[in-house]
Amino acid sequence: AVVSTQSTGDRIDKLKLDNVTLCLCHMGQFVGHFDIGVSLHACGSATDAVLSQCVRVGAAVVSSPCCYGKIVTSDHVTYPRSELFRECVGGPEYFSISRQADHMSEAEGAMKCVDIDRIEFLRDRGFSNVSISKLTPLSCSPKNNVIVAIK
Repeated sequence: AVVSTQSTGDRIDKLKLDNVTLCLCHMGQFVGHFDIGVSLHACGSATDAVLSQCVRVGAAVVSSPCCYGKIVTSDHVTYPRSELFRECVGGPEYFSISRQADHMSEAEGAMKCVDIDRIEFLRDRGFSNVSISKLTPLSCSPKNNVIVAIK
């Protein structure tokens, strides 16, 4: 993480970007304000920590989830995320679905299920323009969903 943070910092300096700030910390403990939350291959619950932080400050979201099977409940994030999914799916079933997303034969449908829960969570919290799309080319990663949301 430190190497990628340094590399990103070098790019920010080279491009003379004065409106970008980097922070290396646990997402659940971050207290600052920002306008856009961006995460690329945020592993397991890290995606949901990013979404929660975006909800907290009303920031737009661009997030590419990864490692769905590593989703775990914490002090900062519980599952299912949305009211809709809480009515339909219990915790054990939800975690079974998330683990299936890491098995190629069942991945697409299970990833979609978890990500629909995520966009419904955002809708529950006032985000009206939400979507799931794909990174391109599709061959760039087996986990190529992208969640985009604007409040």
